Amino acid sequence: MTTNLAYGFDIAGILWGFWLFPLGLLVYRSGFIPRILGFLLMLNTITFPVNSLMSLLLPQYEHIVSRCMTPLGFGELAFMFWLLIMGAKPKPNSPIPQS
Repeated sequence: MTTNLAYGFDIAGILWGFWLFPLGLLVYRSGFIPRILGFLLMLNTITFPVNSLMSLLLPQYEHIVSRCMTPLGFGELAFMFWLLIMGAKPKPNSPIPQS
């Protein structure tokens, strides 16, 4: 039996997936984080809404779709590990000339 809390998590999953597109676009356009991470984050935009909608609309097929979408969901994990290990190191500013 599904509770209201589970429905709330599924609705939040839809919105969570949609915010990954602008984040992925910003990462893709930035110069100090690898572009592949931005591409993977934009690809992740599909996985959260599809999994959540499938859970809400066709729960009998949720496990099949979830299994197919799992490999696409590693962009967010890769981004997290990149930030933890490498950090977002901005380009150094040019020195200001002293007069």
